[in-house]
Amino acid sequence: MSTRNERLQNVYRHYKEQTGNISVDADKLAEWAMARGMAAPQPKTAKELLAAQFSDALRAEYETDEDTGLEYRKNHNIRYPKSDGRQGSLWFDIDDASYAHMSASLTNRRQQMVGDAVHLKTDEFIWNKKNPNEQQIKLHMDFTEDVQENFALKDVMI
Repeated sequence: MSTRNERLQNVYRHYKEQTGNISVDADKLAEWAMARGMAAPQPKTAKELLAAQFSDALRAEYETDEDTGLEYRKNHNIRYPKSDGRQGSLWFDIDDASYAHMSASLTNRRQQMVGDAVHLKTDEFIWNKKNPNEQQIKLHMDFTEDVQENFALKDVMI
């Protein structure tokens, strides 16, 4: 049995075949699918919407360090599996964070960056492979100088 994502991906491919579009607007795809009988997902509950708003608000809060002028993320989280199979988030303020909480949060964010970098390099490799007669894309993946340059622009050495 296919997953929800696989079913949605199949509908996307069918839409492209039917319309001839190679770039697809997600809103138009959803309208097209619903017009052909695809059931829309159940709306989130008020509690789920409010929890998502809290997460968005906490993720968006930044403060500025008085000594350096550096802007930093005020709130951090650790994801955990809930008993119903969904993923939960434990939020904490950087000022209150234990070593264990902060280390886990930063490690998780670093792993997300690594995952993004792996996918980016894979996409680069595959595009280059599929387009051997085009100018090849070569992305530089060592961000050390980029990070140092950004701090130098803020006149801070880390």
